[in-house]
Amino acid sequence: MKKGVKVLIVILSIIAVLIIGSLLFVLFNPRAKFLAGITRFATGTLSDNDYIGYNLDVMELCREYANGDIEFNGEVIASDIKGFGYTSSAKVHGQRSFDMKELSGTADAKVLFVDVGEVDFYAKDKTMYMIVPSFDNLAYSLTSDADLFYKAPMLNGNLDFAWFKDNISNFIDFASDIDIRESGQTREDDDGTFSTEYLITIPKGEGGFIWELLGMDVPIEDINLSMYITRSCKIRRISMDMSNILPDTRVIVDGTSMGTVIFEKDLPENEKVTVVLIKRGDYKFSNCIDVAMAYNSRDGKVYKGDGILVYEKGDNGYDIQAKRLKFYEDDALIGQMYFNGNVHPTKIETPPVSSAPIPLDSIKNYSWEELRDNFESFINDVTEDVKSKI
Repeated sequence: MKKGVKVLIVILSIIAVLIIGSLLFVLFNPRAKFLAGITRFATGTLSDNDYIGYNLDVMELCREYANGDIEFNGEVIASDIKGFGYTSSAKVHGQRSFDMKELSGTADAKVLFVDVGEVDFYAKDKTMYMIVPSFDNLAYSLTSDADLFYKAPMLNGNLDFAWFKDNISNFIDFASDIDIRESGQTREDDDGTFSTEYLITIPKGEGGFIWELLGMDVPIEDINLSMYITRSCKIRRISMDMSNILPDTRVIVDGTSMGTVIFEKDLPENEKVTVVLIKRGDYKFSNCIDVAMAYNSRDGKVYKGDGILVYEKGDNGYDIQAKRLKFYEDDALIGQMYFNGNVHPTKIETPPVSSAPIPLDSIKNYSWEELRDNFESFINDVTEDVKSKI
């Protein structure tokens, strides 16, 4: 009997040592922590309502909406516009062809309760146009260096549990191919949980199964990213330099449930644009995202915007509401807006800008730099033109 107890104790001791050894291996081996973090993400985070991609068909959004032909309609209400002082609204309808790199739309506008007629708007390549036919074709255009028809990744699947399950062996091989090291930097969450930063380098030519999912060619240069992982092997933050795809751009996915996405883009002359999207899991019957934007200008001013984006997938595309969108110059309110509408895929045969009532190249054009450097004067000119017609 005593001999049996001793054997049991020995067996339990060996099991305990193996468990403790496995835990220590995971805790102190960066590759093991990386794989454990990926596993926790696939088995837990993906099904969390606070996860930014929860209940969202990202492949469809990229292929059918971002890179496809779409039709949109809805109502826009704007108020508290700096220098204008009137509440205005518009019924909006339009279409966009990604392959043609053209967009057209019409807004039936009202100021207070006065119908001021139709406002047409267009976009082609890198230029936006506005035409008011009833005001003797009053028109303006703005050209920017930004790509108005930037191509999103042509995803070949969704980042879901099935994809992770099918690629377990690929991830194991991938973990041995990457260079991963601890940086010594840590983060502390509000609940006191610490996470440690790991710097990861994906050598050129590696990770083909990931680039295949994204519908992208395997990069011809190394890819560097930062990943924060907690002691319990939960991914806390991923930061990636996207300059090889979009110059001077960084993307950060943040939060214990990976519910925050931060886009940062550096502009010439020390200017910067930041967009922050935060998934709100407390909305049970629709999908809701808090939106915050900031533009840091070269003169030190910060133009900000914030609001709520609510979306619901239906039989006819996505029903969308942009609620309580407010815009500020530093801390001074310069306007607010509300939108309620729908966007859905379609097939466009006729070039959208062909419906313009006047040739687009005849419209007075401003460059982004001109508008930025003398924006208040431009607004005053437009405001006076509109007031004179009411």
